Amino acid sequence: MIPFHFLDYVFFLFPFVVIILILFRFRSKQKSTKEYFQAEGSLSWFVAGTAMVATTFAADTPLAVTEIIRGQGIAGNWIWWYMAIGGFVTVFFFSKLWKRSGASTDLELIGLRYSGKEANFLRGFKAFVIGFLLNLVILGWVNLAMLKIIPVFFPSLIASHVLIYLLLFGVFYTSIAGLRGISYIDVFQFFLAWMGCILFAYFAVNLPAIGGLEGLKSKLNSNKILFFPNGTSGTLPWDHFLILLTVLWWSSWYPGSEPGGGGYIAQRILATKNEDAALKGSLWFVIAHYFVRPWPWILVALVSIILYPNLSEVESGKGFLMVLQEGMPSGMMGLMLSAFLAAYLSTLATHLNWGASYLVNDLWKPMLEKGKSDSYYLKVSYVVQVITAVCSFFLAVYGMETIKGAWVFLLEASSGIGFILIARWFFWRISAWTEILAFILSPVLYLLFSVYLKIEFPYSILYTSITSSLLLIFSTYLLPITNRDVLVQFYEKTKPPFFFWKGLFDKGSHQKQIIYPNHLVLSLMGTLSGLCFVFGGLYTIQCIAWNEGNILIGLPVFLLGLFGLYQALQSLQDKTKM
Repeated sequence: MIPFHFLDYVFFLFPFVVIILILFRFRSKQKSTKEYFQAEGSLSWFVAGTAMVATTFAADTPLAVTEIIRGQGIAGNWIWWYMAIGGFVTVFFFSKLWKRSGASTDLELIGLRYSGKEANFLRGFKAFVIGFLLNLVILGWVNLAMLKIIPVFFPSLIASHVLIYLLLFGVFYTSIAGLRGISYIDVFQFFLAWMGCILFAYFAVNLPAIGGLEGLKSKLNSNKILFFPNGTSGTLPWDHFLILLTVLWWSSWYPGSEPGGGGYIAQRILATKNEDAALKGSLWFVIAHYFVRPWPWILVALVSIILYPNLSEVESGKGFLMVLQEGMPSGMMGLMLSAFLAAYLSTLATHLNWGASYLVNDLWKPMLEKGKSDSYYLKVSYVVQVITAVCSFFLAVYGMETIKGAWVFLLEASSGIGFILIARWFFWRISAWTEILAFILSPVLYLLFSVYLKIEFPYSILYTSITSSLLLIFSTYLLPITNRDVLVQFYEKTKPPFFFWKGLFDKGSHQKQIIYPNHLVLSLMGTLSGLCFVFGGLYTIQCIAWNEGNILIGLPVFLLGLFGLYQALQSLQDKTKM
């Protein structure tokens, strides 16, 4: 353990000072639930998008990436890079639909899209299951990461005790800041954490034991630096790679990458000023998350393989942190500590606020205690956040082992849900009953294929997703449909593609003439261009860094993606103004 110097203490205290200053700026803003959970729909695209990025940059993320790379090399990152497909689909197909809905949370959309007691049940059920139970799993693995990080910086302290104080501080500032304050704090925290990781990667690669990029390449097994899997041992299997790209992105529910948008991504989209801000903010999030951030984490993870080759799978994530003990300059320990604290607190604050928005706005307020004042509901939200924080602490301490394991569990147990979250925008016959059935089928089929039949990941997801989707499609023609007036009102408000909704309207009816611009071609162009930009860019960096791969393929794909994104954005903005 390297002792702290003066600069280390400065960097360690810096984020706390900035957070407190921002809290003073926003301390008097929280007078309504709409302000507290949605910032009155006034965030700029940059603040909203950066806040999304900061939330996905949790303290666990570099550790999980290190676990992946130590096991399957750079190509193993496709276990989360594939999510960029769903991300760009959300940007170009769904972000404007979310903003048009006018909902306060993505669960409020259920009341706009469906009708009857089944809609109320679904909304309350999802509020509890996602806002509390699944949110606990997410916060549990975030807390688990901190339990692994704290001993590196403070070996003489009990990690769980330090975590308690961090949780208390996180609950304190979340309660005061509300979504607006949290979002501005997130902007600061993202750039602090990102710059810290860039500097860390630079110094790690240039350690004497590594010898720069060329030295790192020469000391690694060639499979560890493959960008695409090649089917050999020590890298991601080809069949797994194909399943990730063709099935997982639309089938599994995952925080920050919900098919069709949702969760805290939808919350930030709904908090933007207008439709253009919703589009740009979500686009900036996807680009920053999948293209701007990964390489510093990847480089440090590769360095850890050389320096600590014998770490167990459970301890492999710690390799990222252990590199800090290898001759870093003065101030680097404090900077990385503040980077991890920033990443942890940004994720904690968002998930506490987001989870409370579900439990208060979609369960407590409409179903348990109607007609109360906003000050009452704000007090309930504070209590909910404290309970969530306490439960997540005990889950991390007693209920989890590896971060990657929690990722895989969530992907498997939710596979099949994503299909309905997309289909409800496009097909009018999807009802609350269909979505309820999806939430029943996914965990049941997971138990069947993964637990009982012991089918391994990701084939377990393939079987669950396909079986669930076929059953759900069949069920739409058997289950009761949503009230027609509710469907028409939803259609007129959100303006989804008319082609899939025309069966709702009677032939000859004047309603048949309600055909809104759907921009499907432009949306598809934007999605494909975004994928070319991100994946082509990542591959180009690989080619430049190690002369590994063919830059004559990567660079043109990257530039083509950039040009296509620009054209799609210009066209969509022009269409909006017409």
